[in-house]
Formats: sequence, structure tokens, C-alpha cells
Amino acid sequence: MTYLIVGLDRNTLTPWRRHVLAGDVTTAVRLGCARAAAQGVQLVVAAVIGPGSNVVTAVAPAAPAKPQAA
Repeated sequence: MTYLIVGLDRNTLTPWRRHVLAGDVTTAVRLGCARAAAQGVQLVVAAVIGPGSNVVTAVAPAAPAKPQAA
């Protein structure tokens, strides 16, 4: 199935979107986040759009922990 992953870069608030082929919505979100990270984007997923332009519920992966200053 093809999903459209829509979100923002956490650092710059720049819009980001990509089509992802996946068997389920959770895998689509994981793949979308991995593709964004490969481009240097720290993705915040705003929506996952599935077949028939339906917005589907997805659990976003946990944000990577930021190192704390000493």
C-alpha cells in the first residue's frame, strides 16, 4: 500500500512529505522517519494519509534523546 507521510522538521519547522510503500501504517511511519533522517530532517509526523485520501492513525516513533549539557 502507498502512504503519504506528512510532517515538519523539528528544528526548522520546514514542511516535509514523501510517499512510502509499506504493508501497514506503523511500518510506513518508521520508513518515513528513516528517510527523513537520511536527509538530515528530524521529522515530526503530522499525518499519515492512506488509500482513498483517508487520514489514518499512526503511532510515531519516539524522538531520539538529546544529550543534556553538563
